[in-house]
Amino acid sequence: MYKTFTRLWLIQYILVILGFTTMKKLVVTGPNTADFITTEIPSINTNQILVKTICTAISTGTEIRVYKGISIDADNKFMFPNMHWSYPVENGYSTVGEIVEIGKDVLGYEIGQRVFTSETHKQYSACNPQDVFKIPSGIPSEYAAMLNILQVGHIALRSANPTFGENLVIAGLGVIGLSVLAYCKTFGFNAIGIETISKRQLIAESMGVLSVLNPDDSNLQKIVEQKFNGNPPDFAIEAASNWNAIEMCQGLVKEDGKIVVVSRHTDAPKYNPVGHPYFGKRQSIISSYGFSENNTRWNRLNCMNLTIQLLENKRLDISALITDKIQWDELPSMYAKLSNNPETTVGVIVNWN
Repeated sequence: MYKTFTRLWLIQYILVILGFTTMKKLVVTGPNTADFITTEIPSINTNQILVKTICTAISTGTEIRVYKGISIDADNKFMFPNMHWSYPVENGYSTVGEIVEIGKDVLGYEIGQRVFTSETHKQYSACNPQDVFKIPSGIPSEYAAMLNILQVGHIALRSANPTFGENLVIAGLGVIGLSVLAYCKTFGFNAIGIETISKRQLIAESMGVLSVLNPDDSNLQKIVEQKFNGNPPDFAIEAASNWNAIEMCQGLVKEDGKIVVVSRHTDAPKYNPVGHPYFGKRQSIISSYGFSENNTRWNRLNCMNLTIQLLENKRLDISALITDKIQWDELPSMYAKLSNNPETTVGVIVNWN
């Protein structure tokens, strides 16, 4: 305890002497505009910890939607459910850092310990201990930074409630679709990916997908069923964020099958999802967003801890998901790239050291 507080005092003293009492954080100031502001390093209360950022991950879907100013509702009022548009706004939700200060009433944490937290892109964060996850030494920080993004795919797969040996198609092989694929490889589900972008196709193949097809392939349904030994897919994960992909999944999936929609849709369908020929297939279309409050077994805590365990034991391989690594001051230019030309980018890690 004495050594811990001695180190803490020394760190604080050095920071003050050197003038390091401010930090940088990213804010979106308007549509297609992001920049850094300088602000004070947050103070913590006795029940908090101060985390210095090592790296963050970009959610290439949600963050870029906010960056572009795309609302989730037709009246352009809401940035997120129950959150109206208001600029400037911080962005991001995936941070790995090391603890540099501990409140006197906090137990079970040490100075220098790495943790994951759902904080935005910034240099320091004041965190409540119940909101962070300890990162084992065997997990690289860049993998740990993907934890929240991985959970989107994790929840989507669980939402289908699959049984052993079932087959699925993953429509859209961006970072979420590839996250689903990573869990499929871990849990033993047979997956076919459907994607138009060649780089993403190659990444899926390197991860061991059963096959990657183009949605424009002639006789797509016949090819899919051939890959599954004459059987249609039991379910589909739609991660392409367009209604054409949902319609394609409805056509591919078996009767009484499921289509899990993981991507938020801001457009309207140009077909009738409960008309002919889909109505007679008795399919379920399930939206997958966040963790259900009614599911106490696979809530956020348990899903995150399972993923951390799988990463630590090297049973969940996400190395291919990370395609870009940048420095913190490159964030605005990466946002612009992802907004205008996202095809070659999947997972992005931001280094803050």
